[in-house]
Amino acid sequence: MVYVKNNKEADNDWFRLESNQDGTRWWGKAWTIQDMLRYEFDIEFDIPVTYPMTAPEIAIPDLDGKTAKMYRGGKICMTDHFQPLWARNVPRFGIAHALALGLGPWLAVEIPDLIARGVVVHKERTTTNGDSAASSTK
Repeated sequence: MVYVKNNKEADNDWFRLESNQDGTRWWGKAWTIQDMLRYEFDIEFDIPVTYPMTAPEIAIPDLDGKTAKMYRGGKICMTDHFQPLWARNVPRFGIAHALALGLGPWLAVEIPDLIARGVVVHKERTTTNGDSAASSTK
């Protein structure tokens, strides 16, 4: 994925993904920076049977039920803004577009609100190399 490669080279990456052998189930981590603190979340999604006509539904299981802009199972709401964009660009859009134009804006809007309301709290996690970053939900 050129998008991922370019972001890594520019030190601007904000997610890591892995897939099963068939490429039908994906999981990984996505993170955002707020007030100079890194908040990291597990993400997961399945490739729909009707892909590429239908965009993947990205889930953040740790935030399930924490915001109104989320469906059952922790699936983020992309209906109003991202789905029409996806429909206009089928079949040119792919997984990177779902993340960059669906998950990215969702994180940018929702996570600061969840932090402000105390739903998401930064949790210091010290490792051997001195990195500290994580998040937890109440």
